[in-house]
Amino acid sequence: MDINGSVFAAMLTPMNDQGDVAPENVGVLVDHILSRGVHGLYASGSTGESVLQSREERAAVLTALADHAAGKTTLIAHVGAASTREAVALAELAGEKGYDAVSAVPPYYYKHRYEDIVAYYKAIADASGLPLIIYNIPALSGTDLSTDKLLELMEDPRIAGVKYTAQDLFQFGELKKAAPEKKLYFGTDEMFIGAAAAGADGGIGSTYNLIGDIYLSIETAIAAGDVDRARRAQRIANDFIAILLRAGVVPGLKHCLNQLGVPVGSVRAPFSPVSVEAAKELDAWMASVNLSLDRGAAAMLD
Repeated sequence: MDINGSVFAAMLTPMNDQGDVAPENVGVLVDHILSRGVHGLYASGSTGESVLQSREERAAVLTALADHAAGKTTLIAHVGAASTREAVALAELAGEKGYDAVSAVPPYYYKHRYEDIVAYYKAIADASGLPLIIYNIPALSGTDLSTDKLLELMEDPRIAGVKYTAQDLFQFGELKKAAPEKKLYFGTDEMFIGAAAAGADGGIGSTYNLIGDIYLSIETAIAAGDVDRARRAQRIANDFIAILLRAGVVPGLKHCLNQLGVPVGSVRAPFSPVSVEAAKELDAWMASVNLSLDRGAAAMLD
């Protein structure tokens, strides 16, 4: 039940100007992301605006991605939902469409008992027949799983590991120490250098849609002991992330990709497009690193 690769883009969901899902543009986005060298895609997660979509819309995106890229690159379907029924339906689809793994945020909004969260993950694993990656993002899910609870969940052999989107590198290191056979992917892009140094098995991030080559550079530099190069790469990423945090991460990423000619379209309300001022900042950053369809940001390191 191995998952090939270490650097996965948490894929945006292409939409049209009215905010309707546009599965016909999935292939163009995927080809661009993969051109930066990343190892695969993590679809229908937070970056993909999944909680703003119906099950049918999410299924259409997952189907379009599988039809375009299954067997060509590693595909991870995020199927997490507020209800087990919704998550199971998407997990079944992922299994049928040839995904390599599924992932799920804990069931959100209500404060669920730990035993119910366990049952939710078991149902997803049963439905998909695929390795399952727990998506730990307490700031958004409202569920803060302790180290002991995460380790207990990972005792199930069907659970391959954790997408860890938090800032607690101590907890991350403790998980890696206690469960070295599991995959621990870091999801806080601005701190990837620290996680790579702590032994992360890779990363799954939103900014990888645009600068996936930067995170590959950090990973390879840390592995080679070239801390200076890793620092310079993280600095490029963080200059961009600082602007995104002001502009709005998903709207900002979509703006940048649209500017490059990759048709990801608009965002879904209540998100709104970036402001004129934010657009200027983002455009200036892209110009400063000479970013284009054919040239990635990591070229600045050479």
